[in-house]
Amino acid sequence: MKKMVLIALSLVSVSAFAAGYGSSGCGLGSMLIEKDNTWWKQVLAATTNGISGNQTFGISSGTLNCDSPTPGKTAQVEAYIEANRMALANDIARGNGETISGLSKVYGCENTADFGKALKNNYRTIFPTAEVTTNTMASEITNVASGVCSTNL
Repeated sequence: MKKMVLIALSLVSVSAFAAGYGSSGCGLGSMLIEKDNTWWKQVLAATTNGISGNQTFGISSGTLNCDSPTPGKTAQVEAYIEANRMALANDIARGNGETISGLSKVYGCENTADFGKALKNNYRTIFPTAEVTTNTMASEITNVASGVCSTNL
C-alpha cells in the first residue's frame, strides 16, 4: 500500500510541479500553504490535499489553483458528437438543424448551410454502420469541414 501511495504521489508531483504550484499539486493545500518548494511545506500541502480529497474537484472545476484544461478542436468535436449523437445523425440526414449549427460553431465554420449540405452528401461516409465510433465520425466530419469551412482545422 505504501508503494502505491508513493508512486501515485510521485506521478502527481511530477506533473504538478511543472504547473508552478509545487510538487504537492493543486488543491486546498496549495491555497493554504504558501508557495514554497521546501519539502516539509510540500508534504504538509499534499497531506492537506489528501485528507480533504479536493484535488479532483479542483481539477474538474478549474478552482483551488488547478488550471482547467482547454480541450483541443478534436476533443471539442468528439464531445459535441457524443453529446448529440442521435440528433446529429437526424440533422445530417436532413442537411440542416440545430446540431449542425452548433457543430459549425465548434469548427468556426461561417457557412452553416453549405456545411449542412456537405454533411448530408457524405452521410454514408460519416455513418457507415450504426456502431460507428465517435472518433471515426469526428474524423469524417472534419474531412467534410475542411473542404467547406474557411477556417483552419
